[in-house]
Amino acid sequence: MQHVESAAPPAAHPSSAPWMRMLAAVVLGLAGPAVSCAGMLTTGLSGTAAAVRFPPGYEVMLAVTAAASVLAAVLAGLIARRDALVAIPAALGIWFTVGVAAGIAGVELSHPGLARWGAAVAVASVTGAAAGMLLAARQGQARTNPNAS
Repeated sequence: MQHVESAAPPAAHPSSAPWMRMLAAVVLGLAGPAVSCAGMLTTGLSGTAAAVRFPPGYEVMLAVTAAASVLAAVLAGLIARRDALVAIPAALGIWFTVGVAAGIAGVELSHPGLARWGAAVAVASVTGAAAGMLLAARQGQARTNPNAS
């Protein structure tokens, strides 16, 4: 028989593992659409303001942005599991706002390249958030004990 006084007291500080998983999900969510801003993918842009000409591979860069956003959100869902249910939409919500604003600015300025970039980032953010959150919800609560079933 065990005495009540002999039981180990609960931990004074909660585990930092959920916070680390959420941080990883936020970083991944922010990094996915940032691919579209990478210098190696946007080389060949020339001109200023409305006279900007886009390189021949610009549409490929938009597709890479969408794929990277979805992949980053799915990876965040796998890493953080249910801890990512808030982190993924928060991070990709920022990019969604940027995409909508860029799309509106592109239409207002009669700049189709900017409008397409904004639309691609907004769609990639929504698609990535949906895929990542669906996977995170299906993964369930992250296990802290590897021997737990």
